[in-house]
Amino acid sequence: MEFVIVYLLVNILAGAAACFFGKRLFFVMLGALVFLGVFNVALGATDASPVSLVVAAVLGVVAALLSKYAYKAAVFLAGFVTGAALGFIVTMLLADQLGDFLGLVMVIAGVLLGLAGVRWSDTIVRWGTAWTGATFVVPNVLAAALAFGSLAERAVPGDAMATFDALSGFIGGEFAAAYGTPILVGTVVLAVAGAIVQTKVHD
Repeated sequence: MEFVIVYLLVNILAGAAACFFGKRLFFVMLGALVFLGVFNVALGATDASPVSLVVAAVLGVVAALLSKYAYKAAVFLAGFVTGAALGFIVTMLLADQLGDFLGLVMVIAGVLLGLAGVRWSDTIVRWGTAWTGATFVVPNVLAAALAFGSLAERAVPGDAMATFDALSGFIGGEFAAAYGTPILVGTVVLAVAGAIVQTKVHD
């Protein structure tokens, strides 16, 4: 039974944190992951002496601080590629008018969409994390409220991982199929609320 409660609490609390504070947590987690990655690579390439440890830590911190800008560069690149593809399609559809300007149209569309992606990257992160968090919160809250008995039946005494697997499969499968509409409506409402809260907290 305790594994069921732990599973629900972890999913609900982690989901709520992502839903309402995802923008802040996103860059914290991104920085932490970049730090760990660079630190481990730098340390692995040296003799693990105290000096090497300090150098690896400094490199990790610098990389973590730059990760936000690297993230935006990746957003621009993704937007540029998408825009270029869109420009290609538009040019092909209007081949008679734009056929001679394929490269120019692709570059202009790519730059514009890349800049738009960078400009609105914070908004994309807010909505993305709000939605992701809501998809964790809503199904687990509804399952706890409407089918706790079924959750308890799937608990495997003494085996947390087996219990978690069983609960995940039930909530994402049988329960989601039976309560698809309430889950969808609840997720949309909570995601919108989370994005609004994130916007107000950020501003």
